[in-house]
Amino acid sequence: IYAGWFGNTTPTPGYIQANFSFLESQPFNGLVVYLRNQSMTINASIGVMTNTPMSYPDIASVLDPIRNLPFTQLVDNFGFVIGNDPPDFFDDWSVPIQNFANVAKAAKDIGLKGICFDNEQYHAPWGDYSAPTKYAATKSLADYQAQARLRGKQVMEAMAAQFPDIAVVTLHGPYVSEPDAPASLQFPQWQSGNELLGPYFAGFLEGAGDTASSIDGGEIYTLRTEEHFQASYDWRRTNLASDAVNCAFIPPSLRTVWEARTSISYGVYDVTFAGASMTPTIMRSTLANALRRADHIVWYYSEAYSYLLPSSQGGAPAQWVHAVKQARTDPGAVAAAADSSPAPAPAPAALGTPSNL
Repeated sequence: IYAGWFGNTTPTPGYIQANFSFLESQPFNGLVVYLRNQSMTINASIGVMTNTPMSYPDIASVLDPIRNLPFTQLVDNFGFVIGNDPPDFFDDWSVPIQNFANVAKAAKDIGLKGICFDNEQYHAPWGDYSAPTKYAATKSLADYQAQARLRGKQVMEAMAAQFPDIAVVTLHGPYVSEPDAPASLQFPQWQSGNELLGPYFAGFLEGAGDTASSIDGGEIYTLRTEEHFQASYDWRRTNLASDAVNCAFIPPSLRTVWEARTSISYGVYDVTFAGASMTPTIMRSTLANALRRADHIVWYYSEAYSYLLPSSQGGAPAQWVHAVKQARTDPGAVAAAADSSPAPAPAPAALGTPSNL
């Protein structure tokens, strides 16, 4: 699925409606839809995870331009929600929980597959215990981990109540909060400052039950070879919830169902990242290897070029589009280019940049 919301061309429902034929010609199975209306008076993508109510009618009105579009290629579309500035985990969460329920209902009614949740802390340190958190003087890290998991569970249960088979892709999976996530497997060493993102994801998985899907998005942009992707898959699906790792925010009751309920995804990025080079040739092999190892979804994040425009109008050059097309049909692993071996993970300050808001 194409996660290309960065820059001046944004896949809002109005934009998708106006450029439907071209977008259907691109080599993707779906789009991450930016939930903002054309007049820019309603922005559910940034509004859902706040203490400001976002009504179902307002969110539905944002999605209305794509209501009756005859999608044939782009059939796996997701609404985009950004981690913003929710209340402290120990304060009243009734408004954001209802907002998530409303966006889930609107997504279901319009025919989306679910939500793509960008959980980076662009607007406020909502997942950072060391910020400090509001009640740090009386609440320990373990207390906050348990409460963050509870809030994630409540949010997912509220979404699933409106959309029972909703799929929620969380871009940074719980590895981002686990101190023992091995750097040798290219997990970013960003646990400090992100201590509560993993517990919140664990709550998502706990609240998903047997019908909804909680997907570890795998925003690990340095993976290249088939072996890289397989090693990441195995650790995230099996090792993280094992007694050997003894993850502090995954209780024993959740460890027993973790492997069965977790879906593993990968993000692929179209620029050089942390010393891992990117060219059309490298993109083809990287994307092919990711597609072979993901359970259901690979999301393609672009900042070098937009795939929402033809190349004649400033969109991605033909060789990049062709690389994506070829990766989708490659029958076997394509050897990664020699210069694609990743450097060590970047420092925490490199964790993302705000999306086009």
